[in-house]
Amino acid sequence: MFAKFTEVTFSGKTYRLAYTAKAMFEISDFAKDKEIMEILMDHTKEGFSLFCQTAEAMSQAAEELRRYESGQEGAVLTAKEIQMMARPVDLLNLKGAMTKAIAYGFGREIQEENDEVDVGLAELQKKTK
Repeated sequence: MFAKFTEVTFSGKTYRLAYTAKAMFEISDFAKDKEIMEILMDHTKEGFSLFCQTAEAMSQAAEELRRYESGQEGAVLTAKEIQMMARPVDLLNLKGAMTKAIAYGFGREIQEENDEVDVGLAELQKKTK
C-alpha cells in the first residue's frame, strides 16, 4: 500500500484513517490557523467540531487510497456520525488512532507496546549509521 493507515472501531464499525497530503491541505483549509495537534487537543465546542471534520477528512483520505489501490470500497466515518454518537471513550480511541495516522503520514513508525524488540539488531543498526 502506498500510504499507511490506522483502523479504529466506532459504534461497532471499523474505519480507516490516513493523513495524506490531500487530507493535510483539506484540514488546513477549514481549520485556518490551527495546527493538526491543536485540533486534537482543543476541548471547546468549536474544537470538537473541527476534530470531527478532521476525523472525517482522514477517513475519507484512507478510503480514497483503498479504492484507488484495490478497488474495494469501505465506509467513511462522518463528522455528523461522531457528533451524534460519540462517547468520551470513543473520542479517546479516535484521537489515538488519528495521532498514529498523522505519525505515519509524516513517515514515522510507531511501535506497539506489546511488540517485541530485537535489542541486538537495534544496537547493530545504531553502530552502522
